[in-house]
Amino acid sequence: MIRGRTALGWAQLVHQPGRFVMALAGVMAAVMMVFMQLGFMNMVFDTTVMVHRLLKADLVLVSPVVRDVAASGTIPRRRLMQALGVEGVADGEALYVTTRDWTKPDGERGTLMLMGVRPDFDAFRDPDITRQQRGLAQPGTILLDSGARGDYRGVLDGLRQGQEWTTEMGGRRVTVIGDFRLGASFGNEGLLITSDDTFQALSVNRDPGAPSIGLLRLVPGADPAVVKARLSAVLDPADSRVMTLEDFVQHTRGFMIRNSPIAIIFGFGTAVGLLVGAMVVAQILTADVQEHMAEYATFKAMGFSNGRILSIVYEQSAILAMFGFPPGLGLALILYAAIRWAVSMPISMPIDRVAIVFVATVAMCAVAGTLATRRARKADPAEVF
Repeated sequence: MIRGRTALGWAQLVHQPGRFVMALAGVMAAVMMVFMQLGFMNMVFDTTVMVHRLLKADLVLVSPVVRDVAASGTIPRRRLMQALGVEGVADGEALYVTTRDWTKPDGERGTLMLMGVRPDFDAFRDPDITRQQRGLAQPGTILLDSGARGDYRGVLDGLRQGQEWTTEMGGRRVTVIGDFRLGASFGNEGLLITSDDTFQALSVNRDPGAPSIGLLRLVPGADPAVVKARLSAVLDPADSRVMTLEDFVQHTRGFMIRNSPIAIIFGFGTAVGLLVGAMVVAQILTADVQEHMAEYATFKAMGFSNGRILSIVYEQSAILAMFGFPPGLGLALILYAAIRWAVSMPISMPIDRVAIVFVATVAMCAVAGTLATRRARKADPAEVF
């Protein structure tokens, strides 16, 4: 048998340092590109549902045409009142959502999502919002998303010192009395939270009897599936439907996947990244095999099988995957951090993504090795002797 096969594969790679570095650069670039494509795709999906996850409700009443919180349509308020009479429902309140322009600290106009709810209703999971929410009973007051896109450092510093900031929205003066952190999305620069009364004052021709979403909380121990079935039986499906909060999240993600080209675009980018990496590695390994054809032919003349000889090329592929993946991951993490800082949008690196891309990298290099072994299979002892 061939002894020290891994050492032989390593020796062949480092014999040409420039070629080895080029191969590693190809793997690193492919890994980085795949991470960026997956990161952008999931960032779009995550920002679309991050407001959903901010809400504190067991069940939600939504319009039959709902897409997400920002494009939720409206429901008749009487459906919310009707739901409060269903067994298992403890409390509920109307949530109003729209998009409004306002004046930033630098004088520029910005577009943020505006959300209004009764100040004494515990509608949000964020304790920072809950702690400050009752202060919104004062007309014209709002809470600012500190992760909103734009330069709000001066405003936030002032809030930390107990100062308030007044600006203009929809031709009316509004006062920021506090902040919380959520972050921007592709559709909006951030989120503002206010009372239902202030929301109506800031909205144009908005009917108070047509909220965007109904938030329902159940009595302790009630089964959400059972209460959901009871509500579905009494509500009119022509103007409202009931979902669990997680159902609402999955509904929005599913709508994005089915009705937008986002998954296709970023999926294609991921495939291109892997293809480019595979071609670069295949060319490098093919050149290495061509350079050592005489040695491979000698091994065959000594009686070694094609499989054992080709294992050297596959070992080189594994080495390139092992050494090219970490710098690609490191570069992607740096770019993720730069994106979070530049656009104030959440982009993260979950461990399952790292595992998936690592497996894809190994597979990419294995495919490249397979392409390169075509030359090694043709090694003929007769050409050497």
